[in-house]
Amino acid sequence: MTKFLELTYYKNREFVFPKHLKPNIERSSVGIQTHYIDLSNSRYGEEVFEQFHKNTDINLIEDLIDQHGIFFEKFLAAKFRQRILTFFINEEKSSFLLQNCKEYYGKIKKRNILIDKIKDDFQKISLIRLINDALYKKLQSSQLEKSKPKECAICKNLYKPIKLPDWVYYGSNGNDSICYECPIVQTQSKQEIQRLIKELIGKINFIPNADLNPINHNFSSRVKKECWIDTCKIIFQIGISGNDILSSESVLKKKFGSWFKALVASNILPKGVLESSRGVRCIAKSGNECNSLDEMFIDNWLFANNVISIKEPLYPKHPIYNKTGRRRADWRVGDYYIEYFGLKGEEAYDKKTKEKLLLADDLNLELISLFPSDLNNISAKLDFLINKYHK
Repeated sequence: MTKFLELTYYKNREFVFPKHLKPNIERSSVGIQTHYIDLSNSRYGEEVFEQFHKNTDINLIEDLIDQHGIFFEKFLAAKFRQRILTFFINEEKSSFLLQNCKEYYGKIKKRNILIDKIKDDFQKISLIRLINDALYKKLQSSQLEKSKPKECAICKNLYKPIKLPDWVYYGSNGNDSICYECPIVQTQSKQEIQRLIKELIGKINFIPNADLNPINHNFSSRVKKECWIDTCKIIFQIGISGNDILSSESVLKKKFGSWFKALVASNILPKGVLESSRGVRCIAKSGNECNSLDEMFIDNWLFANNVISIKEPLYPKHPIYNKTGRRRADWRVGDYYIEYFGLKGEEAYDKKTKEKLLLADDLNLELISLFPSDLNNISAKLDFLINKYHK
C-alpha cells in the first residue's frame, strides 16, 4: 500500500489520457468507454444530470481546464461536492435518487457508498456531455506541455509534471514547479525550527493548522502563488516532507509535543490564545472569542471590512433539528447565517454539520457555508456583505 503514496512509484508510470474526456465517443467503443456512454444515456443517468447540472457548468469546466489542464478533474470534483452533498442532507427528498442508483448497479446497499457513486457518476456524465473539441484540444496541449522535462525550482532535479499523481497536483493547489521529492533536513534543532516557523508565518501571513504540508489542499490553497517556492523551501528545512501529508504532525510532535506548543515556543501566537479540546481558543480583533485560528481569521475579516456581525447567534427553533432553540451559528450578518465547517471527518462534528444544514434548508434560512479551502479567497464568498451590512 505504501508504494502508492510515494512519488517514486509514479516515475515509471506512463500517463494514459482519460477516455471519458474524449468528445464524441463512438458507440462501438469497448470497456470503460461503453460503460460511461450507457450510464449517460440511462434513465438513472438522465435523473442524475437533471438533478445537479447547472448551465454555468461548461464555463466552470473551461475555467478549470485553463488553470490546470489535464489535472482539472479533482478541482471540478471539489466544486461539485458541496452541491451534491447538500442535496443528500435531506434523506426524504433524496431517497428516490439513491433508490435509482441502487437499482442501476444492483449490488450496492450502503447509503454513503451510493452517494459517492452518484458524485462520481455526475462528474463523468457531465464531462461526456460537455467536453467539446475545443476543450479536448486544450487538454491535449496541456498533456504535451506537462510531459516536458522540467527543473525543480528547489532541488534542481529534472522531473515531468505529468508524472505527478493527481492527488499531489491537487493537494499542492496546482503548484507544479516543484518535484516534491526535494531532499529535506532531518535533524534541525528546536531553536532552528522556531526560527523557521516565524519565517514561514511571516511569508504566508497566516497561522496554519497542525497538518500544514505542501500537498494538503487546505493549506496550499491559502498560500499566494508568488510565495509558493519560498514557502516550500522553509517547510522542507523544518523537516516536513513534500510527499508525506503526515510528516508535519510527526516532526513537530516529536520536537515540541504539539503544533500549539511549537507556536507558543516560537512566540507566534497573539495574546489571548489558549489551547482547547477543539484546537486553539483565541480572541479576535473585534473582541469576539473564537474556537480556532481559522475562525479568528474570518472574524478579523468581518471586523476589518466593517461588516456588522453577531457572534454565535441562536438559530430559530425547529421541532427536530433545534428543539431547545439553543443551537447556534458561528456568525449572523443581517439575514445571513455564517458557518465555518473546519473539523470535517469527526463523527460528532459531521452529525452537527448535517443537522445545521437540514435546519437551514427546512426553514429556508440564508446560510453561507465556509470551508478551509475558502479561506485563501474569502472575499469571493463574503464581499457582497460589505455593501449590504457596512457599519
